[in-house]
Amino acid sequence: MAKYLGGINNPDIDVVDLSKCFLSVDFDLQFYDYNGESFGSQTMSIGDHIIRYEEITSEKNRSSDYSLTWGLAGYLAGGPLWGIVGAKLGGSSKETENHIVFCELDNGWQFAVQLDKDEFKAWKLCMDTSIKYNTQTDE
Repeated sequence: MAKYLGGINNPDIDVVDLSKCFLSVDFDLQFYDYNGESFGSQTMSIGDHIIRYEEITSEKNRSSDYSLTWGLAGYLAGGPLWGIVGAKLGGSSKETENHIVFCELDNGWQFAVQLDKDEFKAWKLCMDTSIKYNTQTDE
């Protein structure tokens, strides 16, 4: 799940959540503005305001779950060694991927977000196009 990690240094702004839009690939920043024109909860489309982003880190974690049932079956069939083999082979292996991204908006806000593998793909798809659109100059 997308997660706001911090970075907006404005005492009047309190970021509540960062979420992927339901029907699009854009992301929304939800915050409270305690001193703005429209006091209260607000939502800002990051895609409409982003001018730059940079991937800071990318890490893959692999975790293994062991199956107690297969371990017990292996132990009963062949002893302790087969119990370990059964537990390892009967378990599942999960791989997670997290990306830390630094981004800058056209209003001067700079902050970091954490995205999983699928969210990062959606982020790149949306933000690469948005940056081209938001930073083009009319000549």
